[in-house]
Order: sequence, then C-alpha cells, then structure tokens
Amino acid sequence: MTLRIIRGPLVAIGCFLAATLLVLFALDVRGWPRTFTHDDLRFRALHSHVGLWRSPAMLPGDPARALLGLGEPLAYRHALQLFWFSRIGSDPESRRDLPTIRAEAQDQLEALIVQGRDPQERSTAANLLGVLTVTTPAADSETQTQTLVRASGYFQRAIAEDPANAAAKLNLELVLRLRRPGGSSFNKDARGGFGFGKGRGAGVVGSGF
Repeated sequence: MTLRIIRGPLVAIGCFLAATLLVLFALDVRGWPRTFTHDDLRFRALHSHVGLWRSPAMLPGDPARALLGLGEPLAYRHALQLFWFSRIGSDPESRRDLPTIRAEAQDQLEALIVQGRDPQERSTAANLLGVLTVTTPAADSETQTQTLVRASGYFQRAIAEDPANAAAKLNLELVLRLRRPGGSSFNKDARGGFGFGKGRGAGVVGSGF
C-alpha cells in the first residue's frame, strides 16, 4: 500500500518533468530559425558584429541543434565571418593576430570546399579561399608566383563547382592576367581588384575590395 502511495506522486513528477523537457525542446527548435534570420541580417549589415549565431537553447547540450543538423550551416557562417575578420585585420571577439585569423579562415574554408552541403556553398568557399590566398602578402617574386598558382586553382575549383559564379570567373581572369609575362604588377592595387561574390545563407555581400 505504501509503495503504491509513493509511486503515484513519482509518476506525476516524472510526467511533469518529461512535459517540461518537451516544451523546452520545442522552444529550442523554434529558436534556431529566428537566430539564423536575425543574425544573418546583422551580418549583412555589419560583418564585424560580435556574438552572431550563438545557441538560443535552454536545454543543456542543445539537442535541438543536433536534431536540426545545424553543424554545417553554422560552420559555413562562422567561416564567412572569419574571412571578413581577416579583411579588417582583427577579430573583435578575441585578441588573435592577423596571421592566426588568416590561418583559421583558410582551414575552415578548405573544410567547406569538401564538406559544403551544395555546389554553391562549396564554390563560395573556394572563391573566398582564392581571394584570401592572393591577398596574403608575399615576400618575394617566387612566393608571389606560387601564390598566384594556388589562387588560380581555387578559382578554377569554384567555377567547376558552380559555373554561374561570376566573381570566381572574374578573379581567375585577373590572376591569369597577373601571371602573364609582363603582366600587371602584383601590388596592393592589383590585389584590390578581386571580388567576393554573393554567398547563400549568411551571404558574402560586396563586389570587390
């Protein structure tokens, strides 16, 4: 009799806790789309915004993120912002120096070229990696030549992934022009001609430096 008396309240408490967890989980699932929409707009308005795309989850471990498969979309957005941090020369959220930011941006963009969820995303990553490569200062003419070769490879990869990527086509043309004998000088002005194009999702906006 005593066991039955105790079991009743325990079952009720268990049901209440389960219902609470389900409500919180549902709120977390609904919170992520709002976070993406809101922070994507903030990123388009100002690429150096801090605190973008942070988890809105109330449940520990954010199981909604795993269920929704948000790992890759978040990686894509963070890679885009890291690329822009490399453009302004600093990360407002940390004290990392520019070489560290460039290296991290390169690593993340290289991963997206392989793991991006669609050709347009992979093409955007390849184009930005080419821009990042060609705008990295080179110490001597031999290094400059190697830089141009690597950058052209990334732009070609971007075009192969998405033949409609006009920015990558323009960037490839500029690199090939620089590689010609007697071509344009590989200086700051030449680097300034490379375009970003437009990415999906968080969006790489702008047409050039």
